[in-house]
Amino acid sequence: MNMKKSIYVMALISCFLFTGCNKIDEESNSKEDLSYLIKTYRRYDTNNNIYKEIWTYDGYKETGGRYYVNGQLSAEYKNYFYGGLYASWDYYSYQDNEVTLHEHVECEYLDETFRRVKHQKEEYFFPDTQNNYTSEIYRKFDGKKCVGFKRYQDGILTAEGHDFNYDGLHCTSITTKYSSPVPNVAREETSFSTVYLDDTYLRTKSTTRTNVRFYDDGTSDTITRYTVNHYEDKKPIGLKVFENGKLAYVARDYQYNGLTCHYFYDTYRNGEVVFTQMYKVEYLE
Repeated sequence: MNMKKSIYVMALISCFLFTGCNKIDEESNSKEDLSYLIKTYRRYDTNNNIYKEIWTYDGYKETGGRYYVNGQLSAEYKNYFYGGLYASWDYYSYQDNEVTLHEHVECEYLDETFRRVKHQKEEYFFPDTQNNYTSEIYRKFDGKKCVGFKRYQDGILTAEGHDFNYDGLHCTSITTKYSSPVPNVAREETSFSTVYLDDTYLRTKSTTRTNVRFYDDGTSDTITRYTVNHYEDKKPIGLKVFENGKLAYVARDYQYNGLTCHYFYDTYRNGEVVFTQMYKVEYLE
C-alpha cells in the first residue's frame, strides 16, 4: 500500500505557472476529444491481492475517488469544492483503519477540461507532525503546451522543468531535481523526448526518459526508459516499456466492450515473463 500511496500522491503533484486563459479558449478546450482518457474504474490483481479504484465526475470535474485493497478502503479523495477553474479537495490514506496521511490540495486549472493544472498546492499532514510539509508546483503553458514548471517544498526549490522545445507533436525537455530521496545523490537530471498522438498534448505515442544521477563522490549513473503506446484511433491497444534497451513491461490483448476494457500487463526480467497482472478499466467517454 505504501507504493500505491506514493504513486497516487505523486500523480497529484503535476502542476504549474500562471498564464492567461480567456473565455473563448476555455470554451474551445472544453470541447476537446477526451475519449479514453478519463478512467472511472480500474481493477487489477497482483500478489494474491485485488486492487480497485473508483472515480466519480460531474462533467469533467472530478468529485471523488476511492481505492480498495481486497475490499478494504485504503485511500480516498473527498471534500471537493469548485469555483470556476479553482478547486480544492482532501486526500486520506489509511492503514488498519487509521489515517496515515492527510493531504489538502488547492489548484487552478488552465481550462474547462480540468486536465491541465497551472498551480497546485499540497499540504501534507502525518500522525508525526514533525513530518508535515507543504509542496507547490507551478506550470507554464503556451496554449495547451507545457513549457516549464517549478516545484517547491516548504518554499525551497526542489525541481524544475526547462528547455522545452516543440517541433509539431514532438517535445524535448529537461527536468532537474535538486534533492533526492536516494542516499548520497547530490542532483538528478532527466531528459525527455516525447511524441504526442494529437494536439491535445494529453496522449503520448512514445517517450524516451534518460535519467542521470550525480553522486556526492563525483560519480554518476544513467538509466534510459523508452515507452511506446499503441492506439486504435483514440483507444489504447498496447504498450511496451524498455529499460536500458531491454524489454521490461508489456500491456497486451486489449478487449473493448463499449467503454470497458480488459487487458494483461506482463513484467519481464532477462527476456522472460516473471509476472502477469489482469486489468479491467472503465472510461468516462
